[in-house]
Amino acid sequence: MFFKFLSGCRGLPIALSLVLASVCCFGGCEDTPTTGGDVPVTSERLSGRRLTDIQSDLSWAFDETNVIIENKVNDKRQPIPPELIEDLLGNQSTPAVIDASWKFDEKAGLIRLFNVKADGESIDRELSISINPAGAVRVNLGSRQYNMFLSASKDK
Repeated sequence: MFFKFLSGCRGLPIALSLVLASVCCFGGCEDTPTTGGDVPVTSERLSGRRLTDIQSDLSWAFDETNVIIENKVNDKRQPIPPELIEDLLGNQSTPAVIDASWKFDEKAGLIRLFNVKADGESIDRELSISINPAGAVRVNLGSRQYNMFLSASKDK
């Protein structure tokens, strides 16, 4: 009798509504995993990663102790964007690469850079920039947002 009911044109929409209502009522009882959400920034999460700016070729390549900041376009180094240089160095220089030792200050939410060289010239002070999580695969570093990838070995 029920199958006869389902085979008619008038019964099909009603049957689909009942099935849909059952799925909605009984299917929602489990906890469903949430997507997105911020993943905390840690030294372990940064080490061995390459952060690439979501809008340019600017990148930060971290190993356990050093970071290389560069802006490569078609395998040629270009000047690092001026707003990042201003944030880091507080001046209007135009280096194409910054090489430094790094530490993550978890309490302050800062990347601290020391033993810094900009285009091979030493900078005699510690630099810092804020870092915040921005989901599972991104971070905000200063005023820019970066995707986070496993780092391939790079030459300096």
